[in-house]
Amino acid sequence: MNAVETSGDLEHIVFEIAKGAWSDTGEGFFRSLVHQLSRALQADLVLVGARLPGRDRIGALAVHAPDREIALFEYDLAGTPCAGVIQKQQLCTYAEGVHRLFPTDAQLVKMRAEGYVGSPLVDSSGRCLGLILAVTRRPLANPKLAEAVLQIFGARAAAELERKQYEEALARTEQRWHGFVTHGNEAMIRVALEQPISLDASEDEKIEHCYHYGFVADCNDQAAALFGLAGAPELIGARLELVSPRADSEQMERLLAFIRAGCRFSQVERTLAGRTILMTRDGIVADGKLWGAWVTGRDISALKEAEAQVRTLNRELEQRVQELSELRARLEQDNAYLQEEIRAEHPIDEMVGSSPRFVELVSRIQLVASTSATVLICGETGTGKELVVRAIHNLSERRQRPLVKINCAAISAGLVESELFGHVKGAFTGATERRIGRFEYANGGTLFLDEVTELPLETQAKLLRVLQEQEFEPVGSNRTVQVDVRLLAATNRDLAEVVREGRFRMDLYYRLLVVPVEVPPLRDRREDIPALAAHFIARHNRQFGRRFEGISTSMMQQLLAHHWPGNIRELENVLARAMVLCQGAVLDEPLFASAAGPSEAPPRTLQEAERRHIENALASTRWVLEGSQGAAAILGLNASTLRSRMKRLGIQRPA
Repeated sequence: MNAVETSGDLEHIVFEIAKGAWSDTGEGFFRSLVHQLSRALQADLVLVGARLPGRDRIGALAVHAPDREIALFEYDLAGTPCAGVIQKQQLCTYAEGVHRLFPTDAQLVKMRAEGYVGSPLVDSSGRCLGLILAVTRRPLANPKLAEAVLQIFGARAAAELERKQYEEALARTEQRWHGFVTHGNEAMIRVALEQPISLDASEDEKIEHCYHYGFVADCNDQAAALFGLAGAPELIGARLELVSPRADSEQMERLLAFIRAGCRFSQVERTLAGRTILMTRDGIVADGKLWGAWVTGRDISALKEAEAQVRTLNRELEQRVQELSELRARLEQDNAYLQEEIRAEHPIDEMVGSSPRFVELVSRIQLVASTSATVLICGETGTGKELVVRAIHNLSERRQRPLVKINCAAISAGLVESELFGHVKGAFTGATERRIGRFEYANGGTLFLDEVTELPLETQAKLLRVLQEQEFEPVGSNRTVQVDVRLLAATNRDLAEVVREGRFRMDLYYRLLVVPVEVPPLRDRREDIPALAAHFIARHNRQFGRRFEGISTSMMQQLLAHHWPGNIRELENVLARAMVLCQGAVLDEPLFASAAGPSEAPPRTLQEAERRHIENALASTRWVLEGSQGAAAILGLNASTLRSRMKRLGIQRPA
């Protein structure tokens, strides 16, 4: 099976599994995932398991076998192939004979299992939480395909397991709260809001909101006694009006004092049944919103101790909510990166060619991929620099962590630092919440800076520090964030010339130039044009629903003779256009409009050839640059790149 077929199989399988399981969460997601994986991979057993704390054991979260029902179970790692997955935190594959290799694994021996693929579930901090595995009774027909599928959905399963553990920790906090209230010696009430309210709301809005949505979520018998009730059950669930009547002017003054204190903390002495009680309100605030409040009534002598306990619990809640908020943002971004990986066809096999320049490039990629060195990828527009980046990442030890990319030319100078390093809430106008930067998302993985020469000089200084020290401060924060990120950068410019022009720092230039990789233009590897053309025809046959069998000799001669200023991207666009226009089974279309007559002398220089080619494209589109039928699309260039070349070559529209 060739690379294109394998890539198509992977796309189809990933799409089918994602369609069946992507919208689920928690235990439902794990059950759907193992069922979909078993069906898609034709596996006889699929399991998602969590590592049990303090023990070398795995507890199954979900398990599926198509021919029988299997209850959730635990098992020891020793003597199983899972031990290598967990201990080394790496993919483990046995194409055949796995039950003979692990004769003490009762499950494998009972199944007479042949094939096994296991992938670790690693959280955002690098901890191994568990594993996902698939077992077959027959040898694996396509181990690489099974590995790719488990790696893709293992990342989502790891994120879901991490979220599940955070929610369980939050539930344990709630239980601690209830125990704290139940066994407390003083009167304690927790007032909750059915819906939180922003701290930025007005005083009147907060009062109305509290009385409309506020209720007693928890309390003890001492608190019930303060309000003349027999016990806590009579008070739990009561509306705020019962414990703090609006008609009581003193109660309203206390509530106003609490609101004016930022909903954080207020206290006042109150006489009840002849006793002086210090009533304390401590707001439950997280994510810029009020979620409720602790109300305590206690003897003044016990104030300090109880106050410290309540504050500790409040901080724990704020921390938990903040962690969940950040985890939610990270999951959303990870899902976005995963969807991008699903849509992209970028394994190393996707790089097509056999010419000496191509073989030299692949050898260079394999050499640098095994290191952690910074790599600068240079090459003209359309040569496939991003394919090189993905190949380096996929062959590196960081392949199980994210590849995060950013186009430096597509971000305004005022926002590029926030995009790279993140920002805190209020760092600048419009920063309404904390944002995690691309460096932090790429922690443990790879960050790709495309068109790196477009970075502002002030941002280049910060980037240099991150490369040297692997740390940075988000915009508007003095908190130092430590990261472990490998940097890959790409440019289609002469970086040394940009340095001489004073638009790029020399020290950063030498820091990026640790390992340069030059991607050759298509005109220097013309031997690869037939293979590339066949590859693109196969791809667009699927996309357009066509059945082109090949290219005519005359058309291939045109392809081989063309100068290709837009390189591989131009080649793909030219072939796509020909496939749309051609009616037969063999491509045989005139590819390039000619503005000059047949007797015109051939160009004498490379610059003159480029000028003529661009002028021909402009003439064929009546000087329309942008859009799907514009000259930029025909040439395989960005519109901004085409304008830059026209300016450099002095090409102007005729009057």
